[in-house]
Amino acid sequence: MMREEDERLLIETGPGTPLNRFMRGYWIPVLRSVQLVAGGAPHRFTVLGASYVGFRGLDGRAGVMDEACPHRGASLALARNEPGGLRCIYHGWKMDVEGRVREAPTHPEEFHVASLRACAHPVREGQGIVWAWLGGGPAPAFRPLAFTDLPDDHVMAATLVAHCGWLQPLETLWDIFHAQILHNQTNRNSRRGSVYFSGRGRTLDNGVNYDYPQTLVEATPYGFVHSNVDAIKRTHFRFIAPFIQHHTLEPGATADKGLQISVPIDDEHTLLWMVFYNRTGPLAPDGFAMRGLAGVPDLNDFMAHLGPRTADNRWGQNRRAMERGESLSGIVGDTMLTSIFGEDLMAIESQGIRGRTREQLAVTDRALAFGRRRLLEMIREHEAGAPPAGRDLDLTNVEAVYELQAVEAVPG
Repeated sequence: MMREEDERLLIETGPGTPLNRFMRGYWIPVLRSVQLVAGGAPHRFTVLGASYVGFRGLDGRAGVMDEACPHRGASLALARNEPGGLRCIYHGWKMDVEGRVREAPTHPEEFHVASLRACAHPVREGQGIVWAWLGGGPAPAFRPLAFTDLPDDHVMAATLVAHCGWLQPLETLWDIFHAQILHNQTNRNSRRGSVYFSGRGRTLDNGVNYDYPQTLVEATPYGFVHSNVDAIKRTHFRFIAPFIQHHTLEPGATADKGLQISVPIDDEHTLLWMVFYNRTGPLAPDGFAMRGLAGVPDLNDFMAHLGPRTADNRWGQNRRAMERGESLSGIVGDTMLTSIFGEDLMAIESQGIRGRTREQLAVTDRALAFGRRRLLEMIREHEAGAPPAGRDLDLTNVEAVYELQAVEAVPG
């Protein structure tokens, strides 16, 4: 069981907390590029308990600022997007994407407005994602990741707001065994589900057959790696501090690859990113990404078209489909991806924000327990003065691996 003080260190993300300081040491993905329209209204968003606005100037440049106008604190989400920057509607201050005040009607004409500044943040935009540096001091070089040097048609990113703490989506990926139970029928019903199960594993008394895994874990300079071996496959996952998790999709050298990024909005809400990419060519119509997301009407909230997900409706659970044996979980999406993701959201949002001090972990939770310890270690090292773990590394070649091979089932 986890100590209460350790749980607080892992879940409290507000201003002044160690986790807040740790995460502000990295570039953070804050918006999809399509959410910012040149000359359009500013887009208000919250990250790590603080409010910001993103906008795109008429010249196409993206900017991110603190929401509060530096003059009297009015919301810049209300501002006019004019040539040269945002103009606050309260007193008319105009600020460019770099935070320089261009006009201040409150001051006499001879006043040197260049001495006035808004709190603007450095931005890096690529692959349809707007990243912002929200830390103090000069921004470090942007850290290369497996997809950040690829053409836009090789990458697809989608988001939603999850009603859970930031760590829970990562924990469900560290807890790889849940896929054998929660996603069992969804994986079997998928077009390529035959590569997921051996058919010679254990069987529950409800008839569900699964392969019991062996898990190996190892710390890395950027986080940790965990590998899982069962009767048909080896899967290798990579956690990159502070909030990136590479996870496996399908086997094959040219198959799409994927990762999740779990950005805290506050302690109870998370901006969850699904990023799919292919380093061998443009995303193909029959690849995992297009099969899962090509028809989704709004990639800014890629589960919205399936209806509301709340405790009152059991996160959209279809009990009749469960009774008929059509779905083990009762979550029926319109694609394999939305079904699996709906199953994950149901589980993690139902957990509540706290509760790790009451858990009774098992052998299959080895990566979960290791991941928590590793994250605590990195946060405490940062508090002691160490640089953010892995921030300055080139991580282009760090990604998940899915290998099919003939291996023996691991005994329980």
